[in-house]
Formats: sequence, structure tokens, C-alpha cells
Amino acid sequence: MKLNFVRGHMGGNLIILLRGDQIPAGQELEVAVKLMGPNYLHAHEAGILYPTGKMGQIDVKIAEPTLPCFISACGGFTQVLGAALIETDLGKLFGIVQDSPLTEVILHTGCGPTVLNIEAFDRKAVRIKTNMESFVKEGYEHGVGQMLLQGCEVMRAGKFLVINADHFKEVCPEADFINWDRQTRDQLLAIQREFVDQTGEEESNVALYDWHPKNGGDLRVIFPHYVQNDFIEPSCGTGSVASGIAVLARGELNHIAAGKNGWLTLNLESGGGIELGGPDFTTLELKIDSGVVNSAVFSHSRVEITAVGEARF
Repeated sequence: MKLNFVRGHMGGNLIILLRGDQIPAGQELEVAVKLMGPNYLHAHEAGILYPTGKMGQIDVKIAEPTLPCFISACGGFTQVLGAALIETDLGKLFGIVQDSPLTEVILHTGCGPTVLNIEAFDRKAVRIKTNMESFVKEGYEHGVGQMLLQGCEVMRAGKFLVINADHFKEVCPEADFINWDRQTRDQLLAIQREFVDQTGEEESNVALYDWHPKNGGDLRVIFPHYVQNDFIEPSCGTGSVASGIAVLARGELNHIAAGKNGWLTLNLESGGGIELGGPDFTTLELKIDSGVVNSAVFSHSRVEITAVGEARF
């Protein structure tokens, strides 16, 4: 089998893009998971793209390798795809016409339509804004609220387990979010397993944050989704949105004033490898009404296409 691919990353969140018309029906998940493996392209998620026949619209399936399964949304995938549509031949292949300086693309994902606004100059994506309103709606449908797990106060934000690192250290004082030693991993796994038991969420992704920025942001984040498999994402779009929902619900945003029309902006430090925080910025814009998030738009400061080629297996 020969498959064309594009590989890129959003602040270390590794993504591959595949064409659905090249994969036999019924084998999409199997093929995507194999290509994400360390012996092939090595990635955190894969996006499989399908034409819709409608200008500026693409159907997508998003696969992740840990369960493995298809997931309803992936922010890093949207950012890498936005760059690829401008900087590779994918744009022409899927009928995306670049409108200078802004191109709008609608992705049909598992949780609903996701709109990309791609700012480009000279065939280079300068900034990609992903509207995550459908993901926000899905999160509230699954549930948002405080939980006490393994003695640690945490937040549920839809499918996400969101943890304030300072609260984690109250139950695990020697927690090491740089090297992720055995004690830290075991404590997180225990919390995550109890979260699954109580919520029934199989995709129990994790967002860990604190309010101790080092590079001028508002807070620091890391996404240790499956530490038992060393699956730690330095950046995560859905996790960033879930973190915004969680800190709002906890009342931790009272010191940040909402701007015009109720929009509030957070800058999240990320991209530090497996370390909490980093030099990159996820800019998260939250539309807040009556104490809840109605919509969320995010963009990342470092999105790069790293390879275009053909995989054979």
C-alpha cells in the first residue's frame, strides 16, 4: 500500500495528514494507527481527509493511537491542516481557494463543524484560528464540574480531566513535572482511573496547569494523556480549551477582565517537551455568557510542516 502524507506539528503535538480515498474502507483506523507508530511516521494523532464536493469544506476522521479509536476533535490537527492547505498541494487537492489574506475552511468533525480562518502571506500560513464552538458544546453536554479523586480536587471539562498542579502537589508533595518520576506517574494514573470509573469516559485525556508562568503568559500547561505509555503532549488544542472551561468554572479567572462583547483572552505557555509550560503560546479566546463558555477560538504560535512524502507498507 502506498499513501501520500503530510507531517507537521503544533508546538510539539505531532500530526500526520492522510487522504481517505487512498485507504481501503474499513481499514482507516488500523492504517492510521500503524502509521503513527515509532517505526513509521511517529505522531500523536492522524487526520484522514475526505472531499465533500463543496467549496471550502472537508470531511475528516481523527484517529489517536492509545486506545486506539477515532476521536471527535483535535485542535493540533486543525492547526497543522490549516498550514498544510496553504503550504502544500493539499489545498488544491481539496478545492481550497486561498483568499488573500484570509482563507476560511469548514471541517466536518465528530463533534460538529469546525471553522478555520487561515491568515497567509506568500504561500505561508502566518496564523491559523480554530473555532472550537462545537467542542465546547460537546464538553458541557458531557458535564463540567468539580470532583475529588484520590484526595485531589480536580475538574471535569467534558471528556477531559483538568488538574491544577498546585492541588496535585497537596496530595503528592514531591511531584516532579519535569522528569515524571514513578511516584508522580502512579499518582496521576490513580486519579485518572478513578475519573474513568466515575464518569465512564474512555477518552480520559488530561490537562495539567498552574498559574506560575515563566515567559509572560497567564498560565502554564502540559497534557499527560497516557503516562503509562509515555504519551505526553507538550501542546493540545482541545486540552487548552478544556482548561479554559475548567478554570472559569472554578472561579480562577476573576482577575482577568473580559474584553469587547464578553470575549476573554488567555495566553497559555506550552511546548516545553514533557515539562509543564514552555516557550510557545496557545492564545485562547473565550466567549463568556452567564458564567459559562459559549464559544472558544484558539491559535498557536508555532505550527510547522516538517515532511511531505509517501509511506509504503
